[in-house]
Amino acid sequence: MSDAEGWSERADVLSPDHLRERFPGYEDQIEHVATQPAADAEYVDAESVLGAELADALGHDLYTHQAAAIARLLDGENVAVATSTASGKTYVYALYFALLKRRDPDARALFCYPTKALSRDQERALNDLYDDLGMDVTVAVYDGDTPRNRRRAIRENADVVVSNFAGVNVYLNHHRKWRDAFANCRLLAVDESHSYTGVHGMHVAWTLRRLRRVLDYYGSDPRIVCTTATIGNPVEHAEALTGAPFVAVDDDGSPHGRRRIVLWDPPFEDDALDEFDIDEFLGAKRSANDEAAGVLAHLGLNGVQTLTFARSRQGVELAAKAAERAAGEHPSDGYLSVEPYHAGHGKESRRGTEHRLKSGDLDGVVSTTALELGIDVGSVDAAVTAGYPGTRQSFFQQIGRAGRGTADALGVLVARADAIDQYVLDNPDYLLGEAMEDAVVDLDNDAVYARHLLCAAAELPLDRDDARWFGGADRLERAVEMWKDAGRFVGHLDHGVQYDGPPRPQADISMYAASGETFELRCENGEIDMEPIDRQRAYRDFHPGALALHDGVQYEVTELVEAAPRPHVTVREVRTNEYTRTQSEKSVSEIERERVRDLGGGYRLCFGTGTVSVHYSHYERIDVSTGKPKGPPEPTGLPPVDLRTQLMWVETPRNLFERVVDAVPDEQLAEPSGAASLGTKEWTFLGGLHGAEHAMIKLAPLELRLDKGDMGGLSVNRHPETGVPTWFIHDTVEGGIGFAKGIYEHAGAVMERTRERIADCDCGGVNGCPACLMDVQCGNGNEPLHAPATVEILDAVLERLD
Repeated sequence: MSDAEGWSERADVLSPDHLRERFPGYEDQIEHVATQPAADAEYVDAESVLGAELADALGHDLYTHQAAAIARLLDGENVAVATSTASGKTYVYALYFALLKRRDPDARALFCYPTKALSRDQERALNDLYDDLGMDVTVAVYDGDTPRNRRRAIRENADVVVSNFAGVNVYLNHHRKWRDAFANCRLLAVDESHSYTGVHGMHVAWTLRRLRRVLDYYGSDPRIVCTTATIGNPVEHAEALTGAPFVAVDDDGSPHGRRRIVLWDPPFEDDALDEFDIDEFLGAKRSANDEAAGVLAHLGLNGVQTLTFARSRQGVELAAKAAERAAGEHPSDGYLSVEPYHAGHGKESRRGTEHRLKSGDLDGVVSTTALELGIDVGSVDAAVTAGYPGTRQSFFQQIGRAGRGTADALGVLVARADAIDQYVLDNPDYLLGEAMEDAVVDLDNDAVYARHLLCAAAELPLDRDDARWFGGADRLERAVEMWKDAGRFVGHLDHGVQYDGPPRPQADISMYAASGETFELRCENGEIDMEPIDRQRAYRDFHPGALALHDGVQYEVTELVEAAPRPHVTVREVRTNEYTRTQSEKSVSEIERERVRDLGGGYRLCFGTGTVSVHYSHYERIDVSTGKPKGPPEPTGLPPVDLRTQLMWVETPRNLFERVVDAVPDEQLAEPSGAASLGTKEWTFLGGLHGAEHAMIKLAPLELRLDKGDMGGLSVNRHPETGVPTWFIHDTVEGGIGFAKGIYEHAGAVMERTRERIADCDCGGVNGCPACLMDVQCGNGNEPLHAPATVEILDAVLERLD
């Protein structure tokens, strides 16, 4: 068979009709099909940007966005490049540095990537590029894996240092060793900048300000390039991340072939559900991982090289095995070559998988988002996503990994039984439209700010001029006085504030936790490689007796030690057919309103701070196969944990109660659970408030780039401080991370989508289902929830918002 004939046959398999007609046991899973037309490349003559010599060495023209970004950099501006996957964003800063190096042989640069694997992949690609350009430029990775005997040479001689922000945070303490690199730094590149949100984004933002302050001390003011996938606010996000002004380059000139997009809904294996709990529902719905594995097996056996994305390392391992099983049961009776890929595998194993995929030796790979972030594995024919990845940007980043040049490609989204996935299935225009979510970086968290200020003072004495780096004069003065009172600072801002605490405060920064109080993870019968966790997560997920998954390995928590110089959690590896679910009791108090939108008639939207007190009091062991508890709840033995954090809330008038219960037919009024002291009407109304809280948290990622795991909520028929029916949504991080604020600022859009999903859900259950109201993380066991009452409450608020 010729290459042309082989491609023609493969293109037929990429058709959704092939899946309908040939997928084994097809049960109308395809809910929607869309086609993105092919686009031709738009070029600019490279010589007009790079000059004749560099352009000749490069050997090809530039895409329009590459040329535009380099031109803006040459004009002295910082650039946020927001274009599609595989659009050549790296060339922007790589070629700009080539121009700098020709002008100034002493010029140096720092390129920061979110993962070590991506750093090393880019090290190879950049060195190859500069070799092709005939330039004497050395690119070298400097991170925790760099051999010690090479570090000094890289600091002193590498033209381009490649690193990550966890490393930069530590290296700033030794900035004098980097004197030449910092004094001659002319370019700073922040690759995949959209990945820096939430707690990690806050730490990166302050680390970047500390870095720019040290660079300024050595007399350098480098141009900054932030490359990002397409997000809704590339300039705003880049400016929040770096503290510098930016311009956007987002008119993509790169080519791509025709891409068909298939939205796929796994079937129910038991259609006899009426009223149900969350475990029964999830047990009846075929899992997205298993369905995605089946699609991978079918495509791979038909000659279509496929990359599949799963949400967790354990999911990757399970999906790879499921694909092998599906291949063995496939009518074609062929052999499928498939490998799992995630950061838990060793470097050599990952490199081997990358090479085998790129060379065509593998039919498929199942990966975490590790292969979403631009590591060069060539181009596959199809990309399958097991579960909506949380943002449109991530979805298009993942399916964008498929496509050989301008050839056809296939992208398949296999939906989970989750509210946001089902919303996407019901509203394909939402997914396929041009708008993208905003990325959220919040700098208001004082706990994170104060810890980075300790580091900054240890690096260089603080003075009043440092207000430009650290949040303004008032905030700087307050923090300095706090640390002076705590005995960590001496001096005055007029003459210089010196750090006077234990050495290397940078070592106490955990890039994924807000507070300084974190818990190490220790394993008594093996190893566990995991970042320290904050107190909130330790109490919720790592209390004694809890079962936790990490890197596909199951652990049981045997000990949580807090009263020690180094708080820690001890676990042991186990194999069990169980998981644990933690029950909690929550209250919100000491609320302080910072922003209020009075909607009239007793309705108010509020944002501010409050104390969230959570008591993770008991936990249940759940049988995986049945979804049922194996015995009564057991106590955790832990006290309540208090969190001073950001929250938004909705205050409603007391007469909303009558409106809601009058709108709900008597036969749909909810019966209180055995422990409840409320009547049917009060229980129904509380179910509506609880449903609004649940669903807004679940669906907020439709508008904002955030992780609903970093949010929590509370709903009450009458809150003691507001005096009226209220529901709260709060950040689960000490000091807040901006997610509750983002929901407050986008409340109308979040409520609209929430109301739409609940009203359109076809579950038929008054209590809702995981596709609308229920949530596996609910500390109250999803009681009470009431879908009709929730819709009525949201309608009442939306009428006022309109």
